Amino acid sequence: MTRTLARIYAPIPTSVSPVTYGGGMSERTLRAELGHLTEVERPEGLEIASITRYDLPELAILHVLAYGLPYTAEGLLESSDEMRMLFDGAFGKPHDHSFIGAWLDGVLVGAILCVMESPWDDGVDGPFVIDLMVDPEHRRKGIATALVSELAHRADAWGWEQLSLRIDSRHDSAAKLYEVLGFNDIQ
Repeated sequence: MTRTLARIYAPIPTSVSPVTYGGGMSERTLRAELGHLTEVERPEGLEIASITRYDLPELAILHVLAYGLPYTAEGLLESSDEMRMLFDGAFGKPHDHSFIGAWLDGVLVGAILCVMESPWDDGVDGPFVIDLMVDPEHRRKGIATALVSELAHRADAWGWEQLSLRIDSRHDSAAKLYEVLGFNDIQ
């Protein structure tokens, strides 16, 4: 069983591993007004900053840990390739500083990755979260909430009023997190 906090699962037309982006699941597209997301206290000691290509090795390790993937050379290489594809725009065009990381004591423990429009043909405009991951050892400490809040602040500065994402409805913990944060199903 894959351990996830808020991984977005949905079919993406690329050669990405089905372990990461599985198809045929029951997906829900959610949206929240930014005002509901920006008033969040950051956990003590948490540093939040943009993720750059220089952070790819750490991001690949976080990806492996967050989703219970094999912590092997092959698993890390596959995760590195996938994270590189994200930066290259394979899942949608990222905005400057739309990949955000959370560090505790210099270690990347969470990340939120956002593109400027949905990678699916669902008519959703604006910032779209394609991944939110937190190291299992650091879950339920407010890291995911702090990352969503930081992205909401940035999206507001970019001139947007809403933030959207897609989740697999089987992931109850992700659905509960997003519900608490004010996300609602798009009709």
